[in-house]
Amino acid sequence: MSVLGWSSGPTRAGSDGDGDEPRVFGYALAGAFVLEVALVALVALWPHSVPRTVRPSSIAVQMVTLPRPVPPQPRPRPRPVVPPPVVHKIPPKPIVTRAPVHEVVPPPIKPKVVRKTVPVVPAHRPRPVAHPHKAVPVKAHKPAPAPSPSPRLLASLMSRYVGLVRPMIQGHLHVPAMLKAMGLSGRSTIEFRLSPSGRLLWAKVLVPSRIRAVNGAALAAVERGHFPPFLKRMPRRDTTFEITVHISGDGS
Repeated sequence: MSVLGWSSGPTRAGSDGDGDEPRVFGYALAGAFVLEVALVALVALWPHSVPRTVRPSSIAVQMVTLPRPVPPQPRPRPRPVVPPPVVHKIPPKPIVTRAPVHEVVPPPIKPKVVRKTVPVVPAHRPRPVAHPHKAVPVKAHKPAPAPSPSPRLLASLMSRYVGLVRPMIQGHLHVPAMLKAMGLSGRSTIEFRLSPSGRLLWAKVLVPSRIRAVNGAALAAVERGHFPPFLKRMPRRDTTFEITVHISGDGS
């Protein structure tokens, strides 16, 4: 506790100062008491927190039997993917015309028939009369035909002639409108026979296509063609040829 002291007026020297000390001490003591009572009252009135009682919680435990795990089923093995077979397009075989080979047999040479005139001499020896001799006709012999070329030379000549004929057939080829609209294409093999002068004797479809329009267009192209005469060393007889005509509706 501290003692507070103060004076209400001027301090006097001498005996007046000693008489005021008991009064100042009493004021200090009263003030300390009042302050202590206030502190005790403040402590008494301060709210105290009451501890709460915590009840223990009970936990129920129940035993559960879990089902056995189902073993995983094996996954089906994927079937191996078999690649589609590779189809190799076989180019058409070159056209080989088979010309029959005939042996050239020269015609037999007939012997000349010469009639001899025997003069008749009469017994009485009349005046001889001159009789004109009749001319005996003599048949002229035809020259033997030239020997046919060898098979190797004949094949070469046929190949050269087909090389001349093929562009002519392609030039007379008209693609039907149905093939152009649907973009279809096909091949058709035509067999035809020509005379040595190049005149077409007949024509037909030998190996047809599955599309009728292809067969008709290929046959018409052969029938409209104007072909040249045979080459110099080719046989001078009617010959049959085979040619494959390709028709495409997509312009290829």
